[in-house]
Amino acid sequence: MSSSAGKPLQPRHSNLHHVYPKSRIPMKYRAKILGKWMEIDVLIKAHDSFHTIFGNRTPEEQQLFLKKLCDRNEILNDAIYIAYKRAFDRVFGGKISFQAMTEVLKKWDLSSTDKKRRADKLATLLRVLNNKIKGGISIRKYKLN
Repeated sequence: MSSSAGKPLQPRHSNLHHVYPKSRIPMKYRAKILGKWMEIDVLIKAHDSFHTIFGNRTPEEQQLFLKKLCDRNEILNDAIYIAYKRAFDRVFGGKISFQAMTEVLKKWDLSSTDKKRRADKLATLLRVLNNKIKGGISIRKYKLN
């Protein structure tokens, strides 16, 4: 494989994840809000698995959703883990307690420094973000608390 510049192309192992889903930002606000400030570089397979689990939820919604996927002891529901084992293992590395998984979720969110630095943009984003959640695990068929 070679590029037009004559250098060999390297296979991509990572890509950019929008911490807040651009699909939920109305078009008229995207130019003003979107930017590198809300992107993190993640492994492609983990990224795909992340969206398999959470769809296009925000970091705050991800944590609430994860809580729903856990039992009274705050351990991931067995049936959900079995059905989505590969995705959970890629994202959470075998961790199945709510506490441990929320620690991993922090790596998929903006740092507290970035949140403070971008407070104005973040406030605008949260004001205009629509509630059209798409994708992720469908929990209807599981008997959850």
